[in-house]
Amino acid sequence: MSDVGGARSMQEIIRARQSDDFVGRQQQRDDFRANLRCPPDTRKFVFALHGQAGIGKTHLLRQLHGIALEIGALTARTDENETDLVALMAAVSRQIAGQGGETRGFSQRFADYQRRRDEVLADPQAPSAARELLTTSAVRVAFSAVRALPCLGVLADAVTPEEANTWLDQASAFFAAKFRNHADVQLLLSPVDDLAPLLVDDLRRLAQHRQLVLMFDNFERTTEIVEPWLLRLLEGHFGELPTTLVLAIAGQYPLDVNKWGEYAAITVDWRLDPFTDDEARTLLRRKGVSDQPTIEVILELSGRLPLLVATLADGPHTGGAVQDLSGMAVERFLKWEPDAARRSDVLLAALPRVLDEDVLAVLAGPRRAAGLFQWLREFPFVVESHGRLHFQQVVRGPMVRHGRGRSPSRFAELHRALFAHYRNRRLGLGLSERHCWADAEWRRLLFEETYHLLCADSRRSLSSGLRAGADVCLAGAVAARHWLDMLAEAGRDADDPAIAECVRALRGDGEPDPIELRRKIIDRADSTQRSVARTPAVPWSRSDADPTARPAVAGAGGAAGVPGAGFDSGAGAFGPGIGGGAGGLASGLGGAGWSAPGTGGAASAGGAAGRGGALGASSQRGDDEEHQRPSWLADDDDDWFDDMPKAAPPVIGL
Repeated sequence: MSDVGGARSMQEIIRARQSDDFVGRQQQRDDFRANLRCPPDTRKFVFALHGQAGIGKTHLLRQLHGIALEIGALTARTDENETDLVALMAAVSRQIAGQGGETRGFSQRFADYQRRRDEVLADPQAPSAARELLTTSAVRVAFSAVRALPCLGVLADAVTPEEANTWLDQASAFFAAKFRNHADVQLLLSPVDDLAPLLVDDLRRLAQHRQLVLMFDNFERTTEIVEPWLLRLLEGHFGELPTTLVLAIAGQYPLDVNKWGEYAAITVDWRLDPFTDDEARTLLRRKGVSDQPTIEVILELSGRLPLLVATLADGPHTGGAVQDLSGMAVERFLKWEPDAARRSDVLLAALPRVLDEDVLAVLAGPRRAAGLFQWLREFPFVVESHGRLHFQQVVRGPMVRHGRGRSPSRFAELHRALFAHYRNRRLGLGLSERHCWADAEWRRLLFEETYHLLCADSRRSLSSGLRAGADVCLAGAVAARHWLDMLAEAGRDADDPAIAECVRALRGDGEPDPIELRRKIIDRADSTQRSVARTPAVPWSRSDADPTARPAVAGAGGAAGVPGAGFDSGAGAFGPGIGGGAGGLASGLGGAGWSAPGTGGAASAGGAAGRGGALGASSQRGDDEEHQRPSWLADDDDDWFDDMPKAAPPVIGL
């Protein structure tokens, strides 16, 4: 019977309006709807949705729920609020009954279970073991889902085997004495094995007239309890399943291929990604956000993560001023991690663009690095490639903003330590300029080194970073484009409008022309240096006049504690024994000009001018002498770097 206006319930109106506001995932919705119309021999029976927190899994599951209702299917949705399998099956039964599908066999036996359970809990003579068995979720699940081995499974983490066996013996004896009916005793000891076959029988009867869709949300929170039951369900352990039943599972992680692999032929795997630019703009338009500066800020802050786009759109915003919800986003990403120290570890690990155990050793200490690396691999927003990890940007962005806002000084300190780490690693390769640009690892380390230098103090290092970019252009268009991308990331993560404006000015349409880009960068570096009233220690050399000239080689660099070749006795940037790099660019972002007073520099033997031995006597002669020039990092007032480590970078976060 319909109410005034034709709707059968308020929930139907709510679903309709939510559907109207829903943006994106059109392909998934269409595929799910088409699948429900397929004959049994061609349809899929398991839909697995996965993606990071805030990506929209729950919202999409609601849409699929609405689609199932539209075609007349009986549907049920459960999540972590159903704390055990008995509660889950009861929720399924209750929701299906609300749509006109009665589960008579299950409902009657479940009522028996509740009565017997209440009798035990109300009996003052009941031993504590019997009460624990009926009220401790882990125990109830373990005894029902792994009946043959009651001390294994979920129980192992919550109750010791000795406790489990003791509870079982005491509870069994009490139940047998209290209830003469052996079936009632078994119902209390193993409710899932008793109730699940009855639920399957009811579903099979209902499937003769209507389709069935069972949905399981927040699967990452219920996996230990629900997954074994679902697999037993598919195995037919509780009876033959109807061909009109479809399961939809939503969680942060993909289904474990070792457990679900045999069902790949009947499974659809959906990894949900952030909105496209068009989808995000469509949602903002539907929410009445039309101011272009505001739209751009929301897209930047949200990373097009659906939850954040919607939240920022609903919040206060005027004239491009939008409340940064990075704290809320971080809380959402780490919602299920209760350990404060572990949460801090994740935030710390989000700081670098790329993670390996060596980087983690700088941040968290060598003893914790390996374990932390393995633990981070388990997060759905952490991606592994070539043995290294990186956070998905939509997650990393809010975490970096949160850390920067919480403690700007510590943010800078950590980046300085990472800069020193990458610089030492790059110099440790010992490559001359003849070979360095052809080495992928050398280029990678240089870019990370530059990124962390800019994040540590963007105002005072931008000119130096730009001069590094001028040399990068000599490696070709691809390297130049990657350098621009790195510069843009540094500007965003350091929240420096000057870098962002610089990137906009340098970028052009299409692939950058390296020679033209180099001219622009040099001009920009000069104007940037003048804007902060800084005077270079040595005037820019003849390579300024000839942007196509290759940078000079001032000697192959050494690792920490190893003097660089090409120096008579010059001290490195962080103290005696740290070598310079391979001339010009290869002298490195710290190897030239970022030294502490008294540790080397102009007074060091072999140093021509500038600091850190960057312009020490070259180990090469001939044509290379024609192009010797000062490092693009030579500077007189870099005193902020005085307390940098003298050899190895410090360990932060212990």
